[in-house]
Amino acid sequence: MNRIRRPLVTTALVVAMSAGLVPQALAATATHREFASSATAGVISAAATSDAETAAGYLKQWRFDPDHPNHLLYAKSSFSGPARRNTNLKNTMERRFLQYEHQTFGINLGWTDDASAATGARVSRWFFTRNDTTHPIRYGNTVAIGNGESPSYIRYADRTFGINLDWSDTPRYEWKLLGGKKGQVVRSGDRLSIYNTVTKQPLISFDRTVGADIGWPNSETWGQQVSDVVMGFIKDHWKEGLAYLLTL
Repeated sequence: MNRIRRPLVTTALVVAMSAGLVPQALAATATHREFASSATAGVISAAATSDAETAAGYLKQWRFDPDHPNHLLYAKSSFSGPARRNTNLKNTMERRFLQYEHQTFGINLGWTDDASAATGARVSRWFFTRNDTTHPIRYGNTVAIGNGESPSYIRYADRTFGINLDWSDTPRYEWKLLGGKKGQVVRSGDRLSIYNTVTKQPLISFDRTVGADIGWPNSETWGQQVSDVVMGFIKDHWKEGLAYLLTL
């Protein structure tokens, strides 16, 4: 996994302090104190923005059909529609494809054994459904996401084990693709976030003892993975990252 690139704001502040600039400002006149307060607020604001952007980058951990980048993605009414509109789904942190896979507990999803082109072609069974099947999918569109034959569609649902997802026979319009400006077309290979409008959280790679290794940031079963730098950052800053993505 990638290591976190911490904001440079903290470094700049440390340099200023070592040079004696902060003490001088604090010891200055009221005008200087107001300036110092404003500068400090600016530093805090810049740090927060940087954390939000960093978290947003980590939430953008999905790519549709990355082996064939830059083509448009279109919806269809069901899995039986045009096969050319099917796609695979790769996670950039896991570096493998998400596929239908039997699980003893939880929803029947899991990771492929490898990320070869042949595997990508084999698991290209994901598809989108929405009323408009003529125009390409854009960032911010509400869509249903399915995999394979009925019950095709994934939806938010409470579960005792594993991620809170279940299957549905009918389209469940509760997903948005985030990561580009709202209204911009989504292209294969784009790094993006898959956002569920019911739980109001993004789907992420998530290590579990049972069930598919996917989850939501508000999960209570983070366990040892919080020691991972990237996962720990996601846990602490996912709300800022999501807010950043929603305002694009």
